[in-house]
Amino acid sequence: MTDNWLGVLDTGIGMSFDEVTSAFAPNVSFKSAGKSKRERKNMYRGYKGVGLTFLAYGTDDITIHSKQSHGELVKARMRYGRSWAEGNRSQSAVMVEDTDPSPLDGRGRGTYIKVQFSPSTRPKNLAKLAQSAWIWRVILRTRTAVGQVSLGRDVICPIKTKLHVIEDGRKTTTDVDTSFLYPHEVKRSPAYRFLDLPKYYQTHAEQSAPPADKLRQDGIYLVWDTERIKKELTSDQQVQFAEELKTYSPYLYAFVPYQGSVWGELNQIATGVKNRNYLYPGLMLAVNRQRLADIFEIGASRYETFSRNVFVIMHFDDAKPDQGRKTLEVEAFELAQRTADRVVQYFAKQRELLRPPGESPTPEQRQVEKNHSDWEFNVRTHASHSPLHIPPTTYISTPLTEQDVVGLFHQLSTLGVFSGIRVYATSQSKTYDCLIEFDCPIDQPGLRYVASDQNPLGVSPYTLGTHKKFSTRQLTLEFKNNLDRLIADVEGDSPKTFGDIDVCVCWSKVSDTFKGYELSEITEANLDERQYPGVTHLLRRDGDVHVVKVIMLEKVVQIIQAGKLSIPVM
Repeated sequence: MTDNWLGVLDTGIGMSFDEVTSAFAPNVSFKSAGKSKRERKNMYRGYKGVGLTFLAYGTDDITIHSKQSHGELVKARMRYGRSWAEGNRSQSAVMVEDTDPSPLDGRGRGTYIKVQFSPSTRPKNLAKLAQSAWIWRVILRTRTAVGQVSLGRDVICPIKTKLHVIEDGRKTTTDVDTSFLYPHEVKRSPAYRFLDLPKYYQTHAEQSAPPADKLRQDGIYLVWDTERIKKELTSDQQVQFAEELKTYSPYLYAFVPYQGSVWGELNQIATGVKNRNYLYPGLMLAVNRQRLADIFEIGASRYETFSRNVFVIMHFDDAKPDQGRKTLEVEAFELAQRTADRVVQYFAKQRELLRPPGESPTPEQRQVEKNHSDWEFNVRTHASHSPLHIPPTTYISTPLTEQDVVGLFHQLSTLGVFSGIRVYATSQSKTYDCLIEFDCPIDQPGLRYVASDQNPLGVSPYTLGTHKKFSTRQLTLEFKNNLDRLIADVEGDSPKTFGDIDVCVCWSKVSDTFKGYELSEITEANLDERQYPGVTHLLRRDGDVHVVKVIMLEKVVQIIQAGKLSIPVM
């Protein structure tokens, strides 16, 4: 990497002199040699002769060395391919004999390709892509054919891979596991609780509620063979995809974490750095143990928000590519999508096995709470990591659970933060949590917005009008530890409906965006949209005129701690 190049050496059968000199030309491939008519028909990689061509014309300097079994070592180098392809050079690319030493010196056979990167290539600098062997191992296992998708079956072609990374003159050599890096295999201390569903249900009846002795999980995963896939499809789908199920013998792997932020943790643990995304949700296709194309969005028929955290690998034996070569033929791709949808519906029924999103925001709290002492330790640890100081409220740490949100909200209400609020009742057993209204004189302290640093949670003078009293109808209020839980409820099997909820009180949110929803913060620019004191955000659903008013207590606390809202000290 000090010289900004990437080389790949394999110990395969090698190429002849004529093959080396023509390998970079478009539509040239030698992979069909010696294969049967059926094998050539079902080839999905290499048959178009575009791989080396893309490499050759993506750089101005590419080297190819090859040797057949104990034969002549052929060494060639092509220059100026990218410059010619972009029209920056009138003369065509030049192919010459390479005189540099070769990694194949002393080897019986194989092929070596070296690509030189520069300001005209993409990427320009390999160091921007990855600098350590740790990251390159993840790239090889998740993005290349090195990471074979066997799903517990025998590997067709066992391979050994060794990785050499040169950084700042130092060479690091390491072996690379040649299986795909599945999300549940990522290790952390304290260990994740990832549950193998098929194994779990060998000793437990399949049910939505976990047994009393089973703690809720950080994630769940499964592998389905062809028969299980067929069983999970609808009767119409079984008929529709009968030929694909028989011909391609599909296998499937799926994983879902308890909340979206786990994907960021998995990538950081796997690579050792932040902001690397090699594992992420969606539908991945694989053929003959190799990943194919990029990850597709899962077209879920229900639980669309929940589906955004689900990862599915759909594997086919000998499936055919489409003409664009980025996916499979229509029928096989449609089977993959419909099966991924069935996985989402299946996982959604197992959600009681998962931790509620946001309930345990630190690794320490995700340890197994075997007894009261462990619980006490975790709570104290959370208090030291996430303290809360807004006297005279009694909470000394940020909310861990929905019950904490309820308690903090009522304490702030008593102190007048939500001017004019009146609570009729709360419930843990009814469909909705709370019924409230606002009713107070128009000059009630804290009711009227003055400025961003004076009564910033108040209602605008335009909204208040000229009335002597501020009053509202009865409003249905929902408490949630985080906003993600509200969306999960209205999108799932819960009897709650989006249009019946007027106000949601939560601590914060886990996700940055919500598919099918828009969350906007109330500022001076849209102040007139705040209908009730204390509302910090507005939640809208696509195609729905109803708006849920959100009181995000984390934002309220930030305003108080910044001195923009005064509360009485007792």
